Amino acid sequence: MIHTRDVDWTTGHLPGQVCGVPGHLRNMLSPDAAVRTEAFEEFCAEAHDQGAVDPCTALSLPFLFDMADAPATPDRAEIVRLLFSVGRAALGYDPDGIYFTVNGVESTAHVDITEAMSVRADAFVRYAADPDPLVRRPAIEAVGLFLADGARAARVLAERLPAEDGIVERLLVVRTLARLAVRLPETGTTVATWLDELIEGPERPPTDAPVRLSALVHRALLDPDRDAAGLVPRAITLLRASTVTPTAEKLCDGCRWCRSASRVRGRDAAPTVRPPHLAVERFDPDHLREEHSPLSSVLRTLHSALGDRTADRTALLVAQLTSPDAATRYDAVAMAKDLPGPLPRPVLTSLLDLLPDDWAAVRIIQGGFSQWWGDRLTVAPGDIDLLLDTLDDHMATLRAAYGPDVWATDDPLVRQAYQEAVMTLADHRDPRALPDLIRSLETRVDDWRVLYGIGGYPQAADRLVPLLADGLRRVDPDRPHAPVPAGLYLSCLAELKDPIAVPVITDTLTRAGRHRSWTVVTDALEALAAFGTDAQPARTHIHPLTDAPDDAVRAAARAALDALTHGRAPRPQPGNGYGYGYGYAQEP
Repeated sequence: MIHTRDVDWTTGHLPGQVCGVPGHLRNMLSPDAAVRTEAFEEFCAEAHDQGAVDPCTALSLPFLFDMADAPATPDRAEIVRLLFSVGRAALGYDPDGIYFTVNGVESTAHVDITEAMSVRADAFVRYAADPDPLVRRPAIEAVGLFLADGARAARVLAERLPAEDGIVERLLVVRTLARLAVRLPETGTTVATWLDELIEGPERPPTDAPVRLSALVHRALLDPDRDAAGLVPRAITLLRASTVTPTAEKLCDGCRWCRSASRVRGRDAAPTVRPPHLAVERFDPDHLREEHSPLSSVLRTLHSALGDRTADRTALLVAQLTSPDAATRYDAVAMAKDLPGPLPRPVLTSLLDLLPDDWAAVRIIQGGFSQWWGDRLTVAPGDIDLLLDTLDDHMATLRAAYGPDVWATDDPLVRQAYQEAVMTLADHRDPRALPDLIRSLETRVDDWRVLYGIGGYPQAADRLVPLLADGLRRVDPDRPHAPVPAGLYLSCLAELKDPIAVPVITDTLTRAGRHRSWTVVTDALEALAAFGTDAQPARTHIHPLTDAPDDAVRAAARAALDALTHGRAPRPQPGNGYGYGYGYAQEP
């Protein structure tokens, strides 16, 4: 099938460069699955890296289409998906623009690829009716994107809906038709009528509710002023119909994300089954790592369309967060981050109600409330106590179920959920986090985590400083940044601001100087400077370092002496990644 030697693969390359694409194409047909996987990866790295299209990408198309046409080709779905990806990327380029390859060679390959996709669009029509649903999925989207005859494309896609029985394919048909109406406005009336029939047609079984929901959302995108007031209530009704708890006990057969729902404690357990028509691993090719329910792409689209209509988005999010379908709930957590402004109270309480589910707890706290991970969920000042009290209750429930050492429990999901709650309390300097912070330092279990929170507890310095000193003594002078950087311990001591820390820092300064660990010496000097005149006992250890062979050490020593003499507190500089950023600009 493949005769790559008949093609001049030097196009788009500088003299002497060898193109590996023909070898990758041949290896895509290997009987060895591992060889094929590597071939796809190497092809994308060389000919389609991050959506790039080059001359060798265009030269590959006839071979890729030949492979996709042959039923015996292994990994045909991957071939068709690759073709669709290449074509979609080419359409994203300015057709009149001139681009350059990574080799610096001028290229108009995007024009050739766009033309080739249009010429070979009938192939995607065939693939869209293939017995393999994994082949059909990219092909359905490709029909809407590459077929030049809009009326034919609309007809082909509309005919796919009754022929499909999988939720992924059916939702793709609806979305692709709506996008076709945008790409080719002459199809707008036909598509709008088709969507209206789906929305307003006769009652259908619950398995059709997701399709009607998608039709409703995409119809609103085509005509934003149409029934704007009733859009969200109707969407919520269809969402509830789509995710109704199944009557038959059927374990989830496709989505691994809802397994942790069985760990719910303290109240009625969330369903551990999924509606069979929603039990798929993932749906949207644009959000492979983000969306776990096939409905989530539709709901995300609706949120985008609603924009700043916060009341409507709040009602929709509450419906998602209280859905009996675990994957729908989990995906709603990510969508809550996109709400403008602080979380409305109904959304916040709905999020917090999910905490007994350990997987949800990790996703909520780590993804939104924990400053360590980005802190993207904004809570109104009046709701801070609600958040912290709920997290404390969650921690108490976990301790009751797993014992007082739940911070170090063997169950990684429970351990992570508990630690995230503790550290969020620590972010707010809540004293209820302190016992776990101290216990972690004492046992040295995940103690690196607590070092980012204990600086806010000066009232416990008498207990924390000796533990930090013990951690500093364990630092290998030859490897001062592993596994826990010495600078992180020193930053914590500086932030505690208790004079009992000065001898500990001074001792570290002396030991690091003997080993010529200049980075640690600099960190220790900066920590001492944070104490101002309280660090006077360290003056005799600091002064010789003004003549150290390291520029940063000399500058830090002079700054520390100035702080000790004049009592001027140092101005924190951006952190170095190890601590809180007690740095100083070098003197001129």
